[in-house]
Amino acid sequence: MTQPLLGILPSLDSLFESFQFQIDAPENHVLLAGLPATVRTGSFLFARPRAGVREAVAARCTNGVIGGFRAIRSAQWMKQGLLPVYAYDPPHIASFFAALVPYVEHERFQSEGRAGQ
Repeated sequence: MTQPLLGILPSLDSLFESFQFQIDAPENHVLLAGLPATVRTGSFLFARPRAGVREAVAARCTNGVIGGFRAIRSAQWMKQGLLPVYAYDPPHIASFFAALVPYVEHERFQSEGRAGQ
């Protein structure tokens, strides 16, 4: 089984300092996709990677630029209560397994999406 670059983390907050819904990327934020309610009318969810995360992930991306992160529901990991998070570069040349977080993070965003509607 492939192991993620950053290992198993307690939450998405271990990866990201902040989350913002906007149409354009806020400074030092990247697109975060794959969670419920990450796309809203007129906005997308952007996240600001923590410094250590940004450095580790950028080192694996083409030209050291992070294009974004994507959480992907996976039957393999869901059995263990985990949600894989992948990182990619802007031209999608490099995409890799960045971290695992508890699957409840998926449900957290589903709840936040309902509250924001």
